Amino acid sequence: MEEGKSLIAIKINGDTYSIRATGHALLRMKQRGVDAYFVSGTIMSLGKDKLVEYQKKGIDVVIIDKTKRVSIVFGFKKNRINIITVIDKGDVWVRSENEIVRIESESKK
Repeated sequence: MEEGKSLIAIKINGDTYSIRATGHALLRMKQRGVDAYFVSGTIMSLGKDKLVEYQKKGIDVVIIDKTKRVSIVFGFKKNRINIITVIDKGDVWVRSENEIVRIESESKK
């Protein structure tokens, strides 16, 4: 399996955060035809306040985009946003301890 990969670095409140995809997430993106830029952009679209809030909570987050029928699971390790997996469904089962964010996008995946 492919190793993890850094996709992008961003600044939030003066701190540098990186968005990284695990080897598993990279494989799923490739298998499912979901672009890494789409995934990174979807995470960033939550906004800095929400990202910091989720980081402080220390929980995994599931973004469910019903329009594009894509779900993105990510979590934090310090200032690293780790994309855990990407699912090509807009209706997924989510563990109760995870935060669910539902969005409807208009761009192509």
